[in-house]
Amino acid sequence: MNAIKKVSQRNEIFVYGISDRKVGGHDLLKPDGNVSLVFPVALTKNIHKPFSAEPTGGGGIRMHHKFVVIDFDKPTAPVYVGSYNFSSPADIKNGENLLLIRDRRIAVSYVVEALCIFDHYHFKVNQQEAKKAWKELALAKPPRSGGEAAWWVEDYTNVRKIKDRELFA
Repeated sequence: MNAIKKVSQRNEIFVYGISDRKVGGHDLLKPDGNVSLVFPVALTKNIHKPFSAEPTGGGGIRMHHKFVVIDFDKPTAPVYVGSYNFSSPADIKNGENLLLIRDRRIAVSYVVEALCIFDHYHFKVNQQEAKKAWKELALAKPPRSGGEAAWWVEDYTNVRKIKDRELFA
């Protein structure tokens, strides 16, 4: 756990992540490096087209995956997967399992799943934090005047967003 916290603070290393909090939510490390709290509740309002409200019954709003992928773009990319919770109780009290898989194809598959999960929660965070929630999915327009900043400027100036763009482009 300490190693994950330590590496997440280094700007030269790209880290995305979601983890359970003791108080019952999720910590979401956003592309800008800020951490936001994401609660595992159904998104039932402020939903833009073509999406619809999530179901509220049956407990199907939580994603319950436990894995870590490191250097998915390398041939020996390690994937750690299993019941292990990446917590102190998992280290010293519980009978957990943790598998190490070193296969780039499997690592890429897990990264795709990780990005799907991350984007799901990132959307919820954006909707919760927005002064005005999105009502429809639309492309952002380029600047219309010389003094207007383009929406993509931070993708070329923010260290974390540069790494995100270069890694996934």
